[in-house]
Parts: sequence; structure tokens; C-alpha cells
Amino acid sequence: MKLLIDTNVILDMVFKRQDYNVAIELFRKIRSSGVDACITASSVTDLFYIIRKETHDTQQTYEIIENIFKLVAILSVTEKDIHDAFRKKWKDFEDCVQYMTGKNSMVDYIVTDNQKDYEEDLLPVLTPEECIKMIDDIKK
Repeated sequence: MKLLIDTNVILDMVFKRQDYNVAIELFRKIRSSGVDACITASSVTDLFYIIRKETHDTQQTYEIIENIFKLVAILSVTEKDIHDAFRKKWKDFEDCVQYMTGKNSMVDYIVTDNQKDYEEDLLPVLTPEECIKMIDDIKK
């Protein structure tokens, strides 16, 4: 199984936001079950920008991103992904790029805190809680 983890789930973990415990549990389940987790290359740049802006510390930002790389693989965002997303005309272009990159990279699920931003359901979109339950159900 291959999961595309949305930027917001990573940020929950990094900044210990409200859903911190759920994000930590999700990555524990991913690691223990052998599920493949990935983020998009565009998420890496978004994460770097947001983390650097919040921490005001470039070295710490590099360390945090390096730790993220230990948890996830990186999917390339292609010209096709961008054009496919652009043609969709979603309200949230960034999420559409994520969606199209996942779809074109044949991921099985997108995991996000913002399901409402994903306007199609050809590629299933799960909350972190739903994903944890699904992994648990598979392990049974």
C-alpha cells in the first residue's frame, strides 16, 4: 500500500498541533506495517518555508526536514501533474497538484486533515484516524 501524506499531517507532527498524537500514531503504524508513505516534492518546499518561518532557524529547519525524509519518500511533481491540476480548476490549486501527483504516481490513498479540499474521489482521501484504522484492520 502506498500513501501520500498531505503537508498538514506533517505539520501537525512537527509543530505538535492539536492532532499531534494522531500524526505520531499514524507514522508508528506506517513504520510497523511496512506501508509506503510519501510526500510530493512541492510539499518539501512548502514544509521548508513554513518550518523556517515558524522557527526562524535555518539549521533547525534542515534537521527537521532531514528527519521527515527518514519517514517518507519523495514523489516528483511532473509537468503533467501541474497541467492536469490546472485543468481541474479546483479552488485549492495546491491540493489539486497533490491529488494529481498522487493519482499519476499510483498512490492508493491520500491522507489529510482537510478532506473537504479534495474535490474528486477517484483517489480515496482518508483522515489520519481513518488511515490508522485501515492499517489496523489490514494487520488483523
